[in-house]
Amino acid sequence: MDAQTDSTFRSEKTPASDALMIRPMRREDIPLVAGIERQIYSLPWSGRAFSEALQRDYYLFLTAWHAGVLAGYCGFQRSFEIADITNVTVTDRYRRRGIGRRMLEVLMQTGFAQGVERFTLEVRSSNAPAIALYTSLGFRQEGIRRGYYESPKEDALILWTPEKRGNQI
Repeated sequence: MDAQTDSTFRSEKTPASDALMIRPMRREDIPLVAGIERQIYSLPWSGRAFSEALQRDYYLFLTAWHAGVLAGYCGFQRSFEIADITNVTVTDRYRRRGIGRRMLEVLMQTGFAQGVERFTLEVRSSNAPAIALYTSLGFRQEGIRRGYYESPKEDALILWTPEKRGNQI
């Protein structure tokens, strides 16, 4: 990861003085990330899982910081020209400010620069805000995984971006 991934972003819904910094996840971020996972998800990733992923060159995780506070994180696992987006999380306090969108834009731009041609992800079929975000970024539904999610049990929509044609983001 190079310095180009570090990004400062001002959301239209936050004052100009409240810049958002997006940067690669660091080892010292893991306790905060794992804490957020435990608060939000019924089956969270563990700190150990994040730590192991950070040691692999086929994973990329980004964090978003607002005024020194962790606002969100996202990541993917790359396999040749395909990247599976594994996590997209924005804390309750920072939702609806464009942070998820900006993290995904940086994540996907970085992936394209690394040779990724297509992205995929699963999303709960009931998560309308996330589905709207992903669709606006070019994802399209290409399948369903019945009963994929637990606690509560729910289907996952399988979303894919089209084949890469230049810089799509």
